[in-house]
Order: sequence, then structure tokens, then C-alpha cells
Amino acid sequence: MDPTLLVLFVALFGMLVVGVPVGFAIGGATMLSMLLTTNQNMIISAQYCYSGIFSFTIMAIPFFMLAGTAMSTGGIAKRIVDFVSSLVGFVTGGLGAITILACMFFGALSGSGMATTSAIGGMMIPEMKKKGYDPAYAATLVCFGGTVGPIIPPSLSFVLYGATTKVPVPTLFLAGIIPGIFIGLSFLATNIIMCKKMGQDVAIKTAAAKVSVAEGMKQRARLIWKTFREGFWALLSPVIILGGIYSGIFTPTEAACVSVVYSILVSIFIYKEMDLKGLYKTLLVASVLNGVTSFLLGYSTVFSTFMTFERVPQAISMFLMNVSENPMVILLVINVILLVIGCFLDTVPAIIVMAPMLLPTITHFGISPVHFGVIMAVNLAFGLCTPPYGCNLFVGAAVAKIKMESMFKYIIPFLLVAIVLLMIITYVPSLSLFFIE
Repeated sequence: MDPTLLVLFVALFGMLVVGVPVGFAIGGATMLSMLLTTNQNMIISAQYCYSGIFSFTIMAIPFFMLAGTAMSTGGIAKRIVDFVSSLVGFVTGGLGAITILACMFFGALSGSGMATTSAIGGMMIPEMKKKGYDPAYAATLVCFGGTVGPIIPPSLSFVLYGATTKVPVPTLFLAGIIPGIFIGLSFLATNIIMCKKMGQDVAIKTAAAKVSVAEGMKQRARLIWKTFREGFWALLSPVIILGGIYSGIFTPTEAACVSVVYSILVSIFIYKEMDLKGLYKTLLVASVLNGVTSFLLGYSTVFSTFMTFERVPQAISMFLMNVSENPMVILLVINVILLVIGCFLDTVPAIIVMAPMLLPTITHFGISPVHFGVIMAVNLAFGLCTPPYGCNLFVGAAVAKIKMESMFKYIIPFLLVAIVLLMIITYVPSLSLFFIE
């Protein structure tokens, strides 16, 4: 193995094992390898770190983060939950179904898996615990529901992938619609099956049986209309954002800015659940979150560029070509690689590092870069729920006030479903390319 890469990867995994934050580990390993094994000027580290975040497309990320934070604190997320509760609250495992649907709606607003898990989990996990759900199951459900956020547009994963590979972001957004809905509905069905098996959340079903079917339908219709009316401004947000992008009125970055302004105005002047003090806290939380993400993004760019200098993409391409000339086999191998990487790296560095390295191979085998963008986004979204570095798991466990280990018995069935879904999305490209072919 090349000594430069040996130092790079040994340093990286060594730092990760001892608990060094991912951004510092990636940046430190890169600079150490450059210093010890190459003659490159160290100033390029700062130059590429700056160029990694100095991008009009990348600017969409902090704005979508700010919009997601404003929605979760300004009453928008709450009204989304109320609306989806009126739609599916009567089924077995009703609160779990509400959680998954709420994650799908909120994911279409924030574009972030962690933001979705935090916002919806903060509201739904306490309610599920009151209904007798196992706290570990409630947390697991929210975590996997949160994986839909990086797939249903607008998606921060697609923004990153588009900025890295030069694939148009609006095209990627279109490609994520059907896979995102497919994954969300599949998890919803999984929740119903598991709740039936465990005998959880039967109170809603029993209450619904006390009235006739006709009367129950009338009550349900009135409740849906009431929650729709109250949540109209919240539900209008994705229409404005996505409608504006696809109609060409504004770019994804401009859409993110519109999302921020809209969310704050609705929260302050219509729902009146945010004041100036609340706005300050929202800006503060989003600033800290963006600082962490930007640091990761900058040094991930340095890491990726350094490996390009060392011709790692070409080496990976040659390795995969030697494995097989069958695109089906290559996609399977890449899926395994990405699933393993998702266990250890956050979505931001994983996309910035892996997308440019794998793109030459994808192009060689005639696989659509748009379809591959969806495959990568889905892979790394599920990585948010895989130990040991599953960001959604940390958030879910913290909200539920439990140890992450207690979630493992519920993670396994959801993860098996996730892998089946990943295989379907991988080998049925029409799911991703339906709106763009």
C-alpha cells in the first residue's frame, strides 16, 4: 500500500477510535499525511478548506438548517403532527404511523435527518411513552423515520452531492420524490406489523370502534378539515419551496432563503409561537449547528482533494473493474462499501469524500449519476441509524432518555427492511428516474 495512504488511513481511524471528533480527525489525518509523506505546500489545506464552503450551492445548507430549526420551535412542526394524526391516528400503532408520516412531511421542509429526528422525536416520543410504547421502540421508530429527511426533497444530501459532482440539484430533488415516499410508507407498514405483533397502541383502535363506521368517517373528515385549516400555512411551505424550484422561479439556494423567511414570518405573525427571544435562540442553535457542519465540509473537501492528488479514485475504479464487469455486481459492492462507511462517518464527509471517488466507476459502467446520487443518499441516510456512529440514534436515545444499547433489538428488523428497500431502489432505477426520463 502507498505509504501516503497508509499514514492517512491509520491516522484517521486511530483518531476516530480514541474519540476525536470527525472533523478534527479528517483534517488532522490529512495534514499529518501531507506533512510526513509528500512535498506539497501545507497552505493548500487552508485553500481547499475555504473553497469547500465557498459555493453558492453549498449556501443552501445553513439556510435549510435555520428553516428546520425555526419550524420545530415556531409551531409549524406541531401543526404538521396534528394534521397527519387526523389522517392515520385510527390505525393499529397509530402514534407510530403518525410519527413516520410527520417525519415525511417535516423532511420535505428541513431536508435534514437529524433535524427531523430531533423535532418530531421531541413531540412524539413522550406521547408514545404515555400510550405504553416501549421507549426504545419509540426512539428507534423516530430514528428510522428521520432517514426520510435526506431523501424527500429538499435534501441536504442532494445539495452536497450536486455541488460535489456537478449534477443539477433540482434534477436530484425530482429523483428523490418516489424513493423517499416509498421508504416512508414502507416504514409505516413495518410499524403497523410490529405493533400488531407486540400488542401496542390498541387504545386508539378500541376508541374508534365505539361509533358506527359512517359516524366515524364523518368525525374523521371533520378532524382532517379542522387540522388542515389550522395547519394550512405549515403545509403550504413545501408547495412554495418545491414549486418555486421546479417552476424555475428560484434556485435551491434561493429556495432555502425563502424557506427561512417564510418559516419565521409564519411562526411570529400567524402562529404567534415565536417572539424575538425565541428567534434569537433559533438563530443561535442554527449557527452552532452550521459551524459544526461547515467545519466538517471544509476539511472533507481537503481530504477528498488530497486523495484525488494521490489518484485514489482511479485505484478504486480499477479495483472494482477487476472485481466484475457486471454493473449489478459493482452496485452491490458499492452498496456494501457505503453501508460500512455510514457506520463510521457522518453524511457530510461521506458524500464529499466518496462521491468524486466513485463517480469515474459509475460513469464507466453507464450508470446514471442521478440514480447513483439517490443510491448514495439512501445508503448514507440509513447509516444515520447504524451503530457505532449513527447520529439519529444518538438524538433518539437522548430525547427518549434511554441508553442506545436498548434500541438494538428494534433496530435489527427496521434495518433489514431498510436493506431490502435499498436493493429495490438500486436495481429498479425507474423509481428514481421516473420524473426525469
